[in-house]
Amino acid sequence: MKRQILVFFILAAFVFIIGAKVSYAKWVWSSETSWADPEQLPRETTDQRFRYAVALLINREYISAIGIFKDIIKNNPGSELADESQLNIGKAYYLVGDYKNAFKAYEHMIEQDPGSRRLHEILEKEFRVGIAQMEQDENGAIKVFESVIERNPLGFIAADSQVKIADCYYQLRQFEEAQASYLSVMENYPNSEWVSYAQFRIPYCKLSSIRVQERNYDLLSGSREGFEIYLANNPQGVLADTTKEIIVEIDIAMAERDYKVGEFYLRRKRPEASLIYFESVIKDYPNSEWAARAEEKIKMLKTVGAIR
Repeated sequence: MKRQILVFFILAAFVFIIGAKVSYAKWVWSSETSWADPEQLPRETTDQRFRYAVALLINREYISAIGIFKDIIKNNPGSELADESQLNIGKAYYLVGDYKNAFKAYEHMIEQDPGSRRLHEILEKEFRVGIAQMEQDENGAIKVFESVIERNPLGFIAADSQVKIADCYYQLRQFEEAQASYLSVMENYPNSEWVSYAQFRIPYCKLSSIRVQERNYDLLSGSREGFEIYLANNPQGVLADTTKEIIVEIDIAMAERDYKVGEFYLRRKRPEASLIYFESVIKDYPNSEWAARAEEKIKMLKTVGAIR
């Protein structure tokens, strides 16, 4: 009997705990309401409806929250709560992953009051929208970043936005546009912390373009010069080691090119011309595998008497 009573109390306690958890799961916390169950909040006044909408937003009921925020704006245009509601509409769209409408919501605030005291705050939120949008729609993100720059071309995130425009173009494999955008960072924001990054990315775009195309050795040489400029200006930069590795990669490609040109002249039975290229490989790229191969070719040519 005692055992049955003990089991009963254990089961009762378990049901109570589970029930409490289910009830507590509805509760949310915000600075406006503290801990509260959204469904138990009063909704008679505008302030109460705003708090209710915030609670819904926190509870991830985004569509319902947006509807209430829009109703507050409609009935209280120009008020502080209307501004807060518009910001929350943008936040709701952002949280649900609808970045296009999130951007529109923030832009609407600026269009209503271009000189808003909250301009910096709004632009920062737009910038975050652009960052998120880069993962799925680079062209849409570019429009966001361009708008941020247009609204405040010398603002605190203008340089950041210009860098992100360039990064978007790079992700789209539009390397010429990316180069131009990185160059704009250097020209328009010369004191920005992004200058050295842009200086590195310009030749990197050239190199990426070459990798996509058939090897264009003039562009390859040009990108190498760009990396050398970066190293000269940033010998201790965070990308210095990466730059040195890229230069080695380029040198290997250039050495291979010259070696194969030498082979081409050998096939054409022009050993004197091939010697020029083999010697060039040894002189300009002495540590490459192609230099060792060129030395072997020269020894062979001397052995057969093709050259002195």
